[in-house]
Amino acid sequence: MRKLITSLLLLLLTISVYAKETLIFSTGEWAPYTSQKDPNGRLMQNIVTEAFKAVNVDVLYKYYPWKRAYKVVLDIEVDGSLAWYKNSERDELFYYSSRPLANVKTVVFHLKSLKFDWNDFEDLRKYKIGGNLGYTSTQVLLDRNIEVDVVRSEEQNFKKLLLGRIDITPTSFFAGYYLINKLFSKEKATLFTNHTKQVLPQNGLFFIISKKHPRGKELIDIFNRGYDKLVKSGKYEQIIDEFIMK
Repeated sequence: MRKLITSLLLLLLTISVYAKETLIFSTGEWAPYTSQKDPNGRLMQNIVTEAFKAVNVDVLYKYYPWKRAYKVVLDIEVDGSLAWYKNSERDELFYYSSRPLANVKTVVFHLKSLKFDWNDFEDLRKYKIGGNLGYTSTQVLLDRNIEVDVVRSEEQNFKKLLLGRIDITPTSFFAGYYLINKLFSKEKATLFTNHTKQVLPQNGLFFIISKKHPRGKELIDIFNRGYDKLVKSGKYEQIIDEFIMK
């Protein structure tokens, strides 16, 4: 009987040692970065999931309106949250991942058939430009008295690009390819490309954990170790490439 009890205790100890931990993170609807609705719109989630998997930790996501997603991570109702820009207010309240999950680059999209190049904003005047209402990139062009055909959605601009009604449109690198792959067949998607020069300064999106979390520093260190493994293994670049080619 003692041997049986000892064996059971050893078994339970072994299970507890090797059992994966599960953490819960808040996020919201912001395809292509994170999405409850679209499995192809979860770029940041895929990166975070794989980074934690590299250090034997499972994760679950809870979706909220963004204001609520921020509050629940601040109040440690969840363990962490994604994906957020840095600012002075958050610097005081949160631990950030040591590097961004991805950098948001605003670039100019066009069809491969257009021989397009630019060095400064003056070079853009000769093109028909599609812009988006309320976007910083659109306002930057308008402030320089550059003519922009402004619409309410990025989808409209990519459809107009394909039809030749505009020549170029500035938008986020990841959002651009997400929309191209969502809106068009694979054959038509290959007709698009982007210029490498950025329209706006690059900004990073980070994984965050509240400094009030009793294990906050430990968990962010665990994530950073997993993220480093992901990058060194080449899996990070694979996730990015697979997203672009979907």
